[in-house]
Amino acid sequence: MRRPLVIANWKMNTNLSDAIVLATAVRDGVENISGLEVVICPPTIWLTEVSQIIRKEIGHLGLGAQNIHYLSDGSYTGETSAEMVRDVAKYVIVGHSERRKNFGETDGIVSRKTAAALDAGLIPIVCVGENEKSDKSVSAVVSELKDSLSGINKSELNQIVVVYEPIWAVGTDQPAEPDYIARIITQLREVLSNQTPVLYGGDVNANNIFSFVQRPEIDGVLIGRDGLNAPNFVKICRIVSEYKKII
Repeated sequence: MRRPLVIANWKMNTNLSDAIVLATAVRDGVENISGLEVVICPPTIWLTEVSQIIRKEIGHLGLGAQNIHYLSDGSYTGETSAEMVRDVAKYVIVGHSERRKNFGETDGIVSRKTAAALDAGLIPIVCVGENEKSDKSVSAVVSELKDSLSGINKSELNQIVVVYEPIWAVGTDQPAEPDYIARIITQLREVLSNQTPVLYGGDVNANNIFSFVQRPEIDGVLIGRDGLNAPNFVKICRIVSEYKKII
């Protein structure tokens, strides 16, 4: 079975003291929760500090970056390569909807970043999702996933994580229904390995987590806002762990 996965994307939030307090609270809260992998993705500037807080003996708690450049080095002021990240982190988010929208990242760029992450020994968390819900949604998301993975071999599909995040459901009063999400993920899995975890990432929080985690098609969740709230995030991790154990 694929191991359940819960990821916190802190985005561009926290100062150093906030990051230390939050990472410590999450570490202590999930230490005795078993049966899942928990990943914290703080801003790049705090990766080293957070890595020192996450104790290596807590094997199910990992660290991820929010972004990388697809090149390994060079005159690219302000960028961070996969080789730099791998010294402190295990995962990296690529292709997040905010990167695609705000920074113009194309499927081609996401593909190169995915390949760069794998070459450096990182686990890429590849995000895909449609802008609008329509009768073409399934084909649109599947096509985006194929293009975002065009730079890797089929043998590498069990070394990645995929997140389905419908952009139209993020920050709106139009939540995605679990049945709809399950249908999309079922089609995405046709492109992937049976061992590839596929998560959901559309305004998931401590109040609605159960409706998503009860679906066997959904292997876990990517958390935004509640990832900055340690009690809520730990609650989500506990629910995912307990429910996935039952099924």
